[in-house]
Amino acid sequence: MLSTTVVHRCPLYGGERLQKNGHTQRGAQRALCLECGRTFTLSPKGPRYGQKFKAQVVAAYQDRMSTRGIRRPFGVCHQALMVWVGEKVVILPGYSGFPKG
Repeated sequence: MLSTTVVHRCPLYGGERLQKNGHTQRGAQRALCLECGRTFTLSPKGPRYGQKFKAQVVAAYQDRMSTRGIRRPFGVCHQALMVWVGEKVVILPGYSGFPKG
């Protein structure tokens, strides 16, 4: 039988002196670095939302649904929505921003 030993390190300073520090809302183990005091997730569970779900939410926004109206059925905060919409925006050539004044 094979066994593998995984040594976790602090992502900030690389320290190996870690202490378990609860779990995230999604169930991933959190750790506390005893050298620098940073708290971090040992192995994240992966992306929270899939690409198909993001596309549905952005499509609802493009259909002129309000951000508050999107929050209710989809359960997405407005910050995440704005990030996803920003990823879909295409910058037009020669566009210099909104007119001032």
